[in-house]
Amino acid sequence: MAEGIRYLKKEERKKALALWSQAFFEDSEEFKAYYFTEKIRENRILVKEEDGEIISMIHLNPYKIRLGEKNCLLDYIVGVATDKEKRRQGHMRDLLGRVVQDGYREGKPFCFLMPADRAIYESFGFRFIFCQPQWEKKSLEEENGLRMVSGAASEEQDFEELSSFMENWMSCHFQVYGIRDQAYTANLVKELASEDGIITRTYQNGVLTGLEAVWGREEKEQRFLYFPEEWVREAGPPKPAIMARILNLKTFLELFALKEGETDPAEILLNVNDPLIPENTGMWRWMLTPHGSRAEHAPACTDAKKAPCPCSPSQLIGWLMGDKETVSSGFEKGFYPSWRSRIQGFTQIYLDEIV
Repeated sequence: MAEGIRYLKKEERKKALALWSQAFFEDSEEFKAYYFTEKIRENRILVKEEDGEIISMIHLNPYKIRLGEKNCLLDYIVGVATDKEKRRQGHMRDLLGRVVQDGYREGKPFCFLMPADRAIYESFGFRFIFCQPQWEKKSLEEENGLRMVSGAASEEQDFEELSSFMENWMSCHFQVYGIRDQAYTANLVKELASEDGIITRTYQNGVLTGLEAVWGREEKEQRFLYFPEEWVREAGPPKPAIMARILNLKTFLELFALKEGETDPAEILLNVNDPLIPENTGMWRWMLTPHGSRAEHAPACTDAKKAPCPCSPSQLIGWLMGDKETVSSGFEKGFYPSWRSRIQGFTQIYLDEIV
């Protein structure tokens, strides 16, 4: 039987609907109509075919992500599925291997996903970088000067108000997040509408101060809650939500800099072993200042006493982007490098995209 791996052409992408419906049978018809109208306009779908039929697929949805002082277009991996008659035959391994190789060649620092089973992706070097906070709003009815408006946004001025508020809220709280421009907001509104979503805007003395969205056709659930800290309380412990995998090591390392106040430049040797991306493997020289960094391959260290301990992509992304919940969970079994304390890592991360 003839097999092949390729990206679907734009006009072919709706061919993936049949496998999506089989794998994600709980999705409503309205949500699928939204996804296969809106999201496939800009995404890429990598498939494995057998005799012309799709037996396995991965969707790469592009998101503009703020990474400290830089903006990057990164792939959010969704729609990972294999035909129920073809599972456990290595098809998904083949697709994921192709995805990370392509991401390396495209110079992307990392990709991210929301796993159904963390163990599957840990074996590919993915690591949790974001735990979803569980928040609920306090009773605000008696607060002075509050006005709440609920409904679906529909006009351009609505998108402008929502995107401006969300972008400001994210930038004030986080180093890493999906950029909330008007295109993002317009798409978010359509996504919410596909599941009967409602956005509630809370104004204080006429100023938009908080946003809440719920969605769900049978039972409403919170989609997001962007409120001042004094208006919310924890409803439960944070839940591991988003995993990420380094793609192009050079591009990834050059996202970082020394912490403000570090006066002396740093030169760090890394001994990296990446079983999926050979180009990342080997000795690296990483030179950092408070203003940025540069990474390059270095000659192999012949002095065993001076050679750094080998590290993996999952360790690196854990050290540099691991939040405190995942670090304290016991997943990190390797050493914690002394140089980490000098580097401004990404610890304030918020990636709450669902699709």
